Amino acid sequence: MSDGLLTVLYYVCGIFFGTAVAAGLFAFITTVGVVTRLAAGTKTAKYLMLYETIAIVGVTLANGVDFFQWQIPLGVIFRSMCGVFTGVFVGCLAAALAEVVNVFPVMTRRIKLKVGMPYLVVAFALGKGFGAWYELILGAGK
Repeated sequence: MSDGLLTVLYYVCGIFFGTAVAAGLFAFITTVGVVTRLAAGTKTAKYLMLYETIAIVGVTLANGVDFFQWQIPLGVIFRSMCGVFTGVFVGCLAAALAEVVNVFPVMTRRIKLKVGMPYLVVAFALGKGFGAWYELILGAGK
């Protein structure tokens, strides 16, 4: 198989596989209801279609950056802002998922936690924040 045909095959497979993964992710996010919960909580439900469109465009651009290895020379501040927004989204997703499957009530019963729940939540948040900082700023895993 020629190099050009192989490259085209890679691109086509990447697009199809990326579409399949994105569809699964959006099905999961829709099931959990992250976007609708955030819109309801911020009293901006009338912009729900805009939120969903922005999420789709963001995932599509992120796939392009990852798949085609585009370089976006916007500096550390832009990367830090992207990291913060990504962290907020992942945190909201985790909170919505935990709410849907009732993780915290089950966990607190199993470990017999009577006091200190706010400290446990803060520890989760700090751990997630430190992990994101370590990955983003220090370039862990490169």
